[in-house]
Amino acid sequence: MRIAVFLAALLSVFLQEAPAADGKSKLPPFNKADVPPAPDYAQAASWLDKPDDPDRFGVDIFWVYPTVLYDTSAWLMNIERKDLIEGAAMSVASEAHAFSGQANLYAPLYRQMNLAGFNLPEAERDAIVAYGEEDVRRAFAYYLENHNNGRPVILAAHSQGSYVLTQLLVHHWGKIGVEDRVIAGYVVGWSLTEQDLKDNPAIEICDLPHQTGCFVSYNSVAPGKQSLSPLIQPGAIVVNPLTWTRDTALAPASLNLGSTFFNEDGSSETLPGFASAQIADGGLAVVAKDPKRLESRFFAKGVYHSFDYPLFFENISANVAQRTQAFLTGGK
Repeated sequence: MRIAVFLAALLSVFLQEAPAADGKSKLPPFNKADVPPAPDYAQAASWLDKPDDPDRFGVDIFWVYPTVLYDTSAWLMNIERKDLIEGAAMSVASEAHAFSGQANLYAPLYRQMNLAGFNLPEAERDAIVAYGEEDVRRAFAYYLENHNNGRPVILAAHSQGSYVLTQLLVHHWGKIGVEDRVIAGYVVGWSLTEQDLKDNPAIEICDLPHQTGCFVSYNSVAPGKQSLSPLIQPGAIVVNPLTWTRDTALAPASLNLGSTFFNEDGSSETLPGFASAQIADGGLAVVAKDPKRLESRFFAKGVYHSFDYPLFFENISANVAQRTQAFLTGGK
């Protein structure tokens, strides 16, 4: 599968796979008897990616991939399906590539929820997502015990990966025992909310570019299109990836080190100064030099979900280096 094909699939997250005419999912009702076997993280087959040389870098990244299950086959991803594994792997080659050359990447496979689950009532949705959350929790615990070797770690995800990671943070952060080893978390393409912080005050949101032990969250939209984004939840807290603060002033495009777009042949194009960004109404309002480049047939016009990483690709890469340096030198 080429990168462009994967990105087209990624564009469909939360919107494609429309419900049937009666508003119900095309999938049969969720049945626990149909839940696929849980991954065994002692087995290589349960990992999407692990480094060939785990000592290459003194820092690790733990990556949780976005939605790749959006057909009508099942409510939960079977981690043995090669087509889904291939789709998940392309997120490493595109979005997670922003972290390349700086950290050893670990990415577990997990039983993610079908895209159609986002049409369910919240209680039903969370009951299905809980399988993926538990998988990621177990994968992280296995990674810490068997692979981490005391190295600092970056947490990163997009879309459903960020949703799962958010659930894990709300339920477990502050109790894992390695929080002081985490450089930062990039929980992009979902909302960390005021309610999340009330539910777990141990979660800290970033407000400085060199701050460590904190989390970044944002959802990209055109100005005024916040209400059209299904990713922006009530009380969403936003960090601007051009300033790495929560300042609501406009961050001009001159601060954008480069938006990176991936081509069909696997090559990429980086455009400095492509877009500005401003925190507004729970979203990250983006004005791009060529907004047509951000359009798709899967999202409402002005919802730039699939470009959350590409729009600020070089700034993310630079910020990883900045936070890592601050962490290693004892900054906060």
